Amino acid sequence: MAGYLLLEGGAEFGGQMAEPDRRAIELAGGPDTLISIIPTAAAPDNNHQRAGNNGVRWFHSLGATHVESLPLIDKASANDRQIAAKVEQSRLIYMLGGFTGYLGETLKDSASWQAMLAAYESGAVLAGSSAGAMVMCQYYFDPGEGQVVSGMGLVPNTCVLPHHNSC
Repeated sequence: MAGYLLLEGGAEFGGQMAEPDRRAIELAGGPDTLISIIPTAAAPDNNHQRAGNNGVRWFHSLGATHVESLPLIDKASANDRQIAAKVEQSRLIYMLGGFTGYLGETLKDSASWQAMLAAYESGAVLAGSSAGAMVMCQYYFDPGEGQVVSGMGLVPNTCVLPHHNSC
């Protein structure tokens, strides 16, 4: 049974997405379910710890009790078997926004991406905000490259453009 996808436009954890995020917690199994925050897209400017901690605090504020920001910040950690195992056990996996191209390239062909797919196929919620939502699509616009590139393909025939009015 495939799980659920949640594509959010950005400004995660600012209060605007409380209802969709509460619903994601519910669909994932309730407040005691394992939630993993994936801060990869915030790593290029060394913002991953702060961004990941913001995610942990946000989901705790929504009533979740078992939330962790995983140290998935580069290609090596994306292929770390312990991190991938934690991802696969998660029932809600939330990819943060940030550097879209970096996130896509880091996850491409990685053990952690395969773990996300396995979790999703077993019923987990796979969520992403901004860059996290964009890379799940068949295509995404990579602002760093200034062009549309192939995404992870989880959402076929799509290209999500969050923040389209702020470019």
